Amino acid sequence: MGPGVNKGNVDNKQNGPNYYYFYAGPGHVDLHYAFREMGVFGNPFRQALSFDLYDDSNKLITHDAIISVDKMEKLSRADDLAVRRKLLLRVISPSTALRLGGYYEIEITGAATFEGNATGANVKPEDTALYHSGGPLYKAGAELYKSGGVALYKGGAVDLYRPVGALIKVQESPNELRLTLAADVLFDFDAATIRPDAQAALDRVVEIIRTKSLGMVRIEGFTDSKGTAAYNLRLSRMRAESVERWLNDRERLRGTVFSSRGFGATRFVAPNTKPDGSDDSEGRQKNRRVEIIVQKRD
Repeated sequence: MGPGVNKGNVDNKQNGPNYYYFYAGPGHVDLHYAFREMGVFGNPFRQALSFDLYDDSNKLITHDAIISVDKMEKLSRADDLAVRRKLLLRVISPSTALRLGGYYEIEITGAATFEGNATGANVKPEDTALYHSGGPLYKAGAELYKSGGVALYKGGAVDLYRPVGALIKVQESPNELRLTLAADVLFDFDAATIRPDAQAALDRVVEIIRTKSLGMVRIEGFTDSKGTAAYNLRLSRMRAESVERWLNDRERLRGTVFSSRGFGATRFVAPNTKPDGSDDSEGRQKNRRVEIIVQKRD
C-alpha cells in the first residue's frame, strides 16, 4: 500500500482476498474505505465487502463491512496509537455460489508510513455483466435443448440449499443437515451480537429449518486457538446462544426445539498453525464458526 488512494477490484471467484500492509503510529490514524458492488447478471445486487485489519501477530483488530447497491458507499475509522506498528489489511468478499465483489478504494491518512506507491492508480470498476450491448446470451436458432432432451445437470443431485453470505457450507446426510456459518461475518471481533449484514444467510437457515426440520435443531459455537480455553468456551457459547435467540425471537419457528452449546477451541476443521509452526490465519478463520445441525424429516 502507498500514500493516497489505493484502488482495486476483488471478487470471491477470480480475484481475492487482497492484502495490503502499512505502518501506523505513534499518533492519530484515519482509515477510509469505499466500495461499489459489481452487480449480478448485469443488474445491481446488494453486496458486502469486508475490510479486516490485523496486527503483526495476525490478531484481528477490527472488522468492517460496507454494503453497496449500485453506488459507491464509504466508511471511515479513526484511532490513536501509542507506538509504531505494522498492520495488515485484508479485503475479502463473501463466500457464495454466485460471483460477488466489486471495486474498492482505500486511503490511510495521519500517522502512517508506507513502503510503496498507491496501488491500482489506473484501476476502474470491473465490468462483470454476463451480457453486453449487441451480445445476447443466445443466438438465433440455438435452442436450449436438443432432440431427445438434455439434463440440466450431470451426475449426482442438485443442491437446493446453496450457501449464501455467512452461510458457507451445507452438508447433508441421511438423518441431518449441518449448516456452517462463518463467525467473522456473523459477529464483530470479540463480540456475540449478530451483524445486520448476516440476515441473508440466517434467512436461508430459516428456510431450510422450515422445509426440512423434524423439529430438533442444535446450535454449536467454535473458536480458533487464540486466547485462553475458558474465554474461548464462553465466547463460543454466547455466540451459539445469540444465533438461537435470533432464530427464536425474529422467526418464531413453531414446533422447533433448539439447544445451543459452545465448544471453544476443542474441535478444529483446519490447522491453526502451518507445518513450520507459524500462524495459519486462513485456518484459524475456518475454525471460527457456528454450526447448525438440523434433524431431518423422514
